[in-house]
Amino acid sequence: MRIELITEGGIKLLMNDEREWELFDQLMIDVAGRGEGWLAKRLGVLMDDDEWDELIAPGLTAQFEGDLVCVRESVQTAFSEWKEQKTSEKIELKTERHPELSLLDEEGQEFGGVLITPKTSNAWYSVLNQARLFLEGKWKIANLKEDEELWDSDNFDDERASAFYRDQLYCRLQGYLLSYVLEL
Repeated sequence: MRIELITEGGIKLLMNDEREWELFDQLMIDVAGRGEGWLAKRLGVLMDDDEWDELIAPGLTAQFEGDLVCVRESVQTAFSEWKEQKTSEKIELKTERHPELSLLDEEGQEFGGVLITPKTSNAWYSVLNQARLFLEGKWKIANLKEDEELWDSDNFDDERASAFYRDQLYCRLQGYLLSYVLEL
């Protein structure tokens, strides 16, 4: 994945490979965490449970769900546009050249991208943060001093390693949003 700065104030996440779209599927799984409202409940640990659950959690849950819908729609729209473009390009290639040769020219092939605008950046930041909180809660990623610990042959866990690298990606994306998009 490449990150391109947009002059209008935003960033575009450009896919280097078709499989990179799967990262967004994984983001949706990570952000779902332990079910609806899990994060609002977790954030209320230090408060009176009744007051938190009654007064604060419903609003937080609604906000988090709204952020998730915004990000999910951004990704689905971008993916659909890319698939549509890919389909129309194949049709054009078949009409312009011999079908056997159309697969040879894959240089410069685009795999689509997701635009994060200033308008959607708060939702993206929130969703990335929710995903990171879930990964931390489940995998205790902060306890890893460095990624070499992941590769210790006696304790290797490919799911934890995957969670570690997703957390790193989400953190970097949050950094780009803070540096280039969010208006603080």
